[in-house]
Amino acid sequence: MKKHLHDSDLELLSEFKMGSPAAFKVIYERYWQLLYVAACKVLKDEDEAEDVVQEVFVSLLNKRDSLELSGALSSYLFTSVRYKVFDFISRKKVRLSYEESINQYVIQGNCNTDQALIEKEINATMEQEIQNLPKKMKEVFELSRKSELSHKEIATALNISDKTVKKQISNALKLLKPRFTNYYLWMFSFFFWPFR
Repeated sequence: MKKHLHDSDLELLSEFKMGSPAAFKVIYERYWQLLYVAACKVLKDEDEAEDVVQEVFVSLLNKRDSLELSGALSSYLFTSVRYKVFDFISRKKVRLSYEESINQYVIQGNCNTDQALIEKEINATMEQEIQNLPKKMKEVFELSRKSELSHKEIATALNISDKTVKKQISNALKLLKPRFTNYYLWMFSFFFWPFR
């Protein structure tokens, strides 16, 4: 990777498009902090800003073969962050709107007959998504959420480290959370809280 440290963005981009992981790593390390600060200034939330920047770099990786830039790499990355931030804010507004509608529905007492059906649908969808997780991740996740074992108990049962347990659960949540949007997102947050 050292040979790429002083490369120009244009050189890095060329190497990256040819499949160089080292070039991508230099791009990532060169711009991550700057993009994070830019996102943080708008979102005012460190976790949300981190998610946005990660999405930008994942998108960059996914577009590697077809990426054609008319300007500088830095301009492309900052523009991508800006669009991701706007998209994030838009999705957040939609989510809050749904949450508000559901809360109002509950307050008015209209949910008695529908609640069981909604919960059944959510649970079935959730269970399907959990079954689609990689085998080891699913095993750790189910021991945590269904059997309600602590990280330490899971680590002992599976003969792995606490750190591995925590990472597997964290990765599972990252995979599952985006699948649960719109009217049942608020129930998803209750299902996965508190994190242990």
